[in-house]
Amino acid sequence: MYLPLHRLFRRAPLQSTLQRSPRADIGRHSTCRSRACCRQGANRATIAQFPLIEASLAAPSHALAAFRHRDYRWLWCGTFFSTAAQWIQQATLGWVVYELTESPALLGAVLGVRAIPMLLLAPVSGLVADRFDRRRALALSQIAPAGVSIILAALLARNAVEIWHLFAFSLIGSSGTVFERTLRNTLVFDVVPRAEAANAVALNTIAFSVARTLGPAVAGILIATVGPAWNFAIQGATYAGVAASAMMVRVAPRRAARHGASAWRSMFVGLRFAATHPVVRVIVIVGLVPPLLLIPSFSALMPVFAADVFRTGPEGLGLLLSAVGAGGIVGGVIAAALSRHDRVGSMQSVSLLAFAACLIGFALSPSMAVALVFLVGAGVFEMVLASSTHTSLQMSAPEAMRGQVTSLLPMFPAFISVGSFAAGVGAQLVGPSALVIGFAVLATLVIGLAWSQSKAFRDLRMSKLVAGG
Repeated sequence: MYLPLHRLFRRAPLQSTLQRSPRADIGRHSTCRSRACCRQGANRATIAQFPLIEASLAAPSHALAAFRHRDYRWLWCGTFFSTAAQWIQQATLGWVVYELTESPALLGAVLGVRAIPMLLLAPVSGLVADRFDRRRALALSQIAPAGVSIILAALLARNAVEIWHLFAFSLIGSSGTVFERTLRNTLVFDVVPRAEAANAVALNTIAFSVARTLGPAVAGILIATVGPAWNFAIQGATYAGVAASAMMVRVAPRRAARHGASAWRSMFVGLRFAATHPVVRVIVIVGLVPPLLLIPSFSALMPVFAADVFRTGPEGLGLLLSAVGAGGIVGGVIAAALSRHDRVGSMQSVSLLAFAACLIGFALSPSMAVALVFLVGAGVFEMVLASSTHTSLQMSAPEAMRGQVTSLLPMFPAFISVGSFAAGVGAQLVGPSALVIGFAVLATLVIGLAWSQSKAFRDLRMSKLVAGG
């Protein structure tokens, strides 16, 4: 049976979409100055019936959209200076450890113990983010790294540093970093609209990339000019400034959530959610591939490539590391521009495959110049992947447990230590180039399995995440 065309295309009554006709509302609003006002209100009500349309219309219109929010600008500045201080600290700490002990094993141990707080305290940081004032907790999280930096500066000035001081410094400083990262990532959703969260997270990756590029260089300059003691003193002052910037962020009061479970059980809500949610489970697996397989294969083995493959010295090593950082800056800009891209699962898969392909090209490079090109590409796709992973993971979580789910993110860097150990052993057995290629192929197999086995991951859409789906 066919319907007449005039019935097929007849406009449905507006009352079927709204509770009452917008015309009936005209004159009801004492604050309305014209019929246009009521019509606009009716249009907004109509759009509100379709969250995906509303999310699309509310999406950021340019790559720097999140910067229009004052509180996000304060949060971003804190992210940049805090991350820069952490990279300066890492480079300076490594210098002090090696100068004191002349032991590569102890150097690796002091830097490696930072993974312990990342794994053990991450659930606690999520609980704090969900149950307490995030802004104040963020400011308080800077006390530990600021305090130990000042103490270590005083010990260095008096030539009283012992190796256990450096282990303690590494553990305590890393503990503060775990809370800082969870709270800062969660606060992004408190200072920007949900539709601009992806753009805000992408802009945060730019702050991270610039800090990662400049931090080690600044550390070298400070060591050469003022010495390690003043270097750590400057770091302590930087952390204090970051704490002050956190208090400048204005956050609307959150409704206190009801916590039926004990604090101990609540700490692991994020882990249970990630293990049982069909999309989040795959996002976490994909997010673990870079720190386990891809990042260690070039970061941990970069000195080996510089010395044994490309036959260069410290200057060449600096160029290789800087190439990755430069690519990360470009990748952050691209991620911000792609924050409206709807097919999130596809973007993560393509970024990971391109990341792996760049590392294979790096391992097969006949010269250092070619290797630098591939490392820039690796940095680009690393940041695009990281931005998309962080955004989709946080937006997939309900507001009541966003902090606990976000606390999974500080765990990711801890696995770099595991991957670095495996990369070192593997490179000893098969050589650095073969090891990088093998890890890249393994990463490709993992993303292939994730794509083929998870329809929920293939169908992951930013529009659904923005709409709360």
